[in-house]
Amino acid sequence: MCVKKIFVLFSVLTLLSQSLSAQVMQWHAMGLRDVNELVQRNRSVIIENLKHEVDVERVKQSKSERLPEILATGDGYLSQKKPLAHNTQSGHLWRYHANLYSEFELYSGGKFSNAVRRMVKEEEISAERLRSVEQEVNLRGYVLLYDIYRNLNYRDFIQKSIKLREKEFQRINEFFENGLVLKSDLLRSKLYITDLQKQEVEVQNSINILSDELRTLLGVEEEYVVAPQLANDLKYQLNESFDELFAYALENSPYLTIRHKGVERESILLKETRAVNRPSLKLYAQYGIGSPLPYYSYDHQIAGEVGFKLSFRLSSLYKNRAKCRAQSLRITQAEQGLAKEEEDLKNRLYALYTRYQESLLNIDRALEKIDMSKETMRILRNSYFNQQALLIDVLESETQSMQASFEWVEAVVDSQKYYWALKQICGYFK
Repeated sequence: MCVKKIFVLFSVLTLLSQSLSAQVMQWHAMGLRDVNELVQRNRSVIIENLKHEVDVERVKQSKSERLPEILATGDGYLSQKKPLAHNTQSGHLWRYHANLYSEFELYSGGKFSNAVRRMVKEEEISAERLRSVEQEVNLRGYVLLYDIYRNLNYRDFIQKSIKLREKEFQRINEFFENGLVLKSDLLRSKLYITDLQKQEVEVQNSINILSDELRTLLGVEEEYVVAPQLANDLKYQLNESFDELFAYALENSPYLTIRHKGVERESILLKETRAVNRPSLKLYAQYGIGSPLPYYSYDHQIAGEVGFKLSFRLSSLYKNRAKCRAQSLRITQAEQGLAKEEEDLKNRLYALYTRYQESLLNIDRALEKIDMSKETMRILRNSYFNQQALLIDVLESETQSMQASFEWVEAVVDSQKYYWALKQICGYFK
């Protein structure tokens, strides 16, 4: 019976460990879709999201400024009278007043409406900045994931090279023991292996650093070991020409959109500044109850009134002039900033597009190099059966074949990074 319980417990633990290991493997795998899902955990995105929520509340606050002002006031006091003549009565009396006052702005020269429009524009800018930050974090996550993938491939290439060089070192060592080669040849082969081992450590450190940066970027736990799953994320290709990309970017780039809305905001602010020079018309009403009359008359009194208030600040004609000119200059400054952003965008777009085309050429060259290295290796292997001295050449050809394969991976990774960078800068990025 005891053996049966132990067997059942062992089976349960085995199934549990298998389930946990499967979950860990699934948790460690990461693709571009996983980056998209984790973007909202980024600190910069959280901060921008809070800023946007603040601007949303500020819009609500600016709209509430159009509502009527309502003021309730009241006072109470003890009235005391001392007679100066014998025919005047003396005494003490409590008095009170309660008043309800309301005021509504009928016309203010567009002050409130322009303030609301300006706050709405601020909210739109913050929403666009939030979208821009999300896209930048997405792009940065993609780039880090591709860099990890490339370094993992480079590490595999180095490890395979080390194995080939160790095989070469053993053969050279046999030649050295038989007096066929010099000791310098043996040491040179060993030094090459040492250099490869040093590169392996450097690449592994790069993988660890990039993984840590990606975890920090996406706000995941430190125990999360990134294993890029990019089998379906290495085949994206641009179908648009440079002119088509630039035309789309002029309409949809988040950077230009922010600049455009900035110009609109400054124009609205100028109208808001000029509204101070216009008259203000208000509707008011008040209603009160109290005991304002002498004590020998009525104890209480109820009164109310409704009317209009018209005011015009004459000093604004000369006090607000410089402020209006300064705001006009800010509009010109914003327009110049927009033009500069368009120029910078075109330059960045052209550089990325050129590098993307270059990466496509590198992919084709790497494929040709793979074919040539495979053919060279086939020829040397056929010759190796008759010439033992060609061992080093065979190993070198295998190294070149692996190098060509890695160069192909590197070119593909570069093309995908440029692809997503172009999509982000143009506003295609999702």
